[in-house]
Amino acid sequence: MEKQPIKVQLVGKNKDRYQIKFPNLEIPVEVNKHLYNKMLYSDQYQFRNVTRGVKKAYAS
Repeated sequence: MEKQPIKVQLVGKNKDRYQIKFPNLEIPVEVNKHLYNKMLYSDQYQFRNVTRGVKKAYAS
């Protein structure tokens, strides 16, 4: 059985931290740039409501 990716949403950026909303959490999780980029290009996470160009703009 193949695992489905977790659907997350990029909520915003606070200084050098990225705020990511997970489906079962009330508040967003803040991660650093390194973890954000790993999640962005991982098959385990699917970012919704954000285009690839916007995600790359946040990554820089």
